Amino acid sequence: MNIASHPDYAAGAYDELSLWAARFGLLLLEHLELRRGIKGLDVACGAGFPLFELAHLHGPSSQFTGLDVWPAALERARRKHAVFATPNLELVEADAVAMPFDDASFDLITSNLGVNNFADPPAAVTECFRVARPGARIALTTNLTGHFDAFYAVFRATLRELGREELIPALDVQEAHRGTRTTIEELLAGAGFRLTKAVETEFFLPFADGTAMLAHPLVSFFKEGWYGVTDDAAVWRAIEEKLNAAGPLRMRVPALYAEAMKP
Repeated sequence: MNIASHPDYAAGAYDELSLWAARFGLLLLEHLELRRGIKGLDVACGAGFPLFELAHLHGPSSQFTGLDVWPAALERARRKHAVFATPNLELVEADAVAMPFDDASFDLITSNLGVNNFADPPAAVTECFRVARPGARIALTTNLTGHFDAFYAVFRATLRELGREELIPALDVQEAHRGTRTTIEELLAGAGFRLTKAVETEFFLPFADGTAMLAHPLVSFFKEGWYGVTDDAAVWRAIEEKLNAAGPLRMRVPALYAEAMKP
């Protein structure tokens, strides 16, 4: 049987794309200039977005490679590859800080929401510089400090009300870890890239109340960092009550598209 015709594979290829990743992927696609005949690398490609879209939009004159360290995500991407039968695309399992590519291999390097998830962002971006050709572009998207700032305000107020002020410095660090436009520009410059474009925007994620927000699958990824500040059940009950009392919520997400060139 042709693997691409198997219903499980077809369903996997056309699964619903996370609105979270899509917001940033669309930001990248809106501002990235498409060029013919390039060799592209998508770092931290995950299950394949926007890797497949980049390959499709650039067409057969270009070749794209997706790289990720997560085997399960790459297996999902391989299923999509079987369905889409995209000849100008390959998938590689490797760490962003030790890529199995020669120096000066790529004309374009992209990473959608990757930079905040690298264990060592400077090392990963330096490795991107190594595998980029002279004149190559790197295009990144990321969320910035200010992400869910209304939630952090409630978290901070709750700690004060419960007499847990000693936890506020850890909360401040957790809130700030996403960085700013300036720190992303410094990250790129530190690796040797020259910034050519930066676009800041923002969007809002709505939730009916705090219970809905805290139970949302997307928010579960953020909660790992929040629980690193405290996992005290009493604190979290109080946070949820405050969020519920605030009524419908709109959580702000500042976003950045940054593009740079290797001289």
